[in-house]
Amino acid sequence: MINKLKALVVDDGQGNRNAAEMILKLHGFEVTQAEDGAKALAKLQAGQFDLVFSDIEMPNMNGLELLGRIKRDPKLSKTPVIMCTTLNSTEITDKAKKLGAVFHIVKPFTNVAVQAALKAAGLKA
Repeated sequence: MINKLKALVVDDGQGNRNAAEMILKLHGFEVTQAEDGAKALAKLQAGQFDLVFSDIEMPNMNGLELLGRIKRDPKLSKTPVIMCTTLNSTEITDKAKKLGAVFHIVKPFTNVAVQAALKAAGLKA
């Protein structure tokens, strides 16, 4: 049996998490969900993930702070992070890229946008 790639979807909106999970499952991922950056960080430290798909605006720990923590942690730093937000701002996109995000998607995301993000993350041909 082939091991599926594992993705962690982080968003404070249940509908957004479910939509991202549905699209990622179409691409062969096994998906785990987290409601905020703090819960996501705990799940990342407890398990192995091939991808983090994270919102930016969330309570407790926002996506940019989560991204920074992932990239500073030697155990997690190689994990590709795709940022997803309603904020269509070059300032936010630039900040996410500087922190190490591989791609930035503006919500509502589409399968085409997710495919492009997975390709940028080296997880899809």
